[in-house]
Amino acid sequence: MPGIQDFTIFNVGKETTRGTPVAPTRKMLGAEGTGVLEPDFHKNFHEKENRGRRSNVARVTTMGEDVALRMRLAEGVAYDDMVVPLSQLKGGMTGVGGAADKTWTAAPSMTALNNPEAYSIDVGDDVQNWRVQYGMMSRFKLAASLLDVTTLEASWFGQRAVKTAAAAPANNAAPRIPGDLWTIKFAGTFAGLAGASVSTLLLLGWELEVLTGLLWRHYMDGNLYGAQHVETSISGTLKLSVESTAFTISEMYDKWAADTVDYVRLKATGPTLGGTNYSLQFDLPILWSKVPPITRADQDQVNIYDVEANLYDDGTNAISPTLVCSLAALP
Repeated sequence: MPGIQDFTIFNVGKETTRGTPVAPTRKMLGAEGTGVLEPDFHKNFHEKENRGRRSNVARVTTMGEDVALRMRLAEGVAYDDMVVPLSQLKGGMTGVGGAADKTWTAAPSMTALNNPEAYSIDVGDDVQNWRVQYGMMSRFKLAASLLDVTTLEASWFGQRAVKTAAAAPANNAAPRIPGDLWTIKFAGTFAGLAGASVSTLLLLGWELEVLTGLLWRHYMDGNLYGAQHVETSISGTLKLSVESTAFTISEMYDKWAADTVDYVRLKATGPTLGGTNYSLQFDLPILWSKVPPITRADQDQVNIYDVEANLYDDGTNAISPTLVCSLAALP
């Protein structure tokens, strides 16, 4: 019998020592199950060896070993799931709080190492499972729209993909994040975001793509697979779809034209948890990069602006996520 989508998995578990695989402990439920795993053995077929025959391939040599993975939670990302991508910005985190609600503060340092976490990843189906060791994200993207779930997609690299039996973590019932729950605030300073009012009658959808700056490196060390990750620049882009209002002009178009730094808070607040609620928040210094007027009018003839911004570092503050969820430790 062939493998089927019902039994296709993408499960993760934090490694204590990077490159030493562990049995994954958390199911990333709703992950797309096709085009996920791409091993690359860098095959050299030696086509230019002239052997006195008309064929040009007579042998093959494996030159190296790399692994790429694509994860997309198209059925919705859970608040608890978000500890994984946030741990790619800042390592060594735990959930803080004495009640059921645990707060994770994931603001990465822009001047020191952040030591992000590495994961073992099980991917496969009921016929074959591969366990990827030393898995880390080079990028992740959150997106939300009205009357839909918030999705998460990520590009991972890994050290090796080894065929083995899959671990069997339990299913989880962590609440997903509906798109309609997101709110947005704007302020003239980073500190001003806390006291700013939510901008209502404005936001229709958004995407936040974060480039973690994590790179994979090979060395001449007697192994065909890579040896370590390297931390480089953290960057990203924010895209918003907003209605054509006077606020859109003054807050986005005018600041784009004037090269003015802006500060944005995106926040979704979910069900009650402990003494507070599930929540996910991104505080973002930005510079508007594209604010073209009236890009479309496809929602009942209402004029829409599709705008873009680059994440910015003001010398003190950069991307600063805060998560409240039920997990006290990384999976």
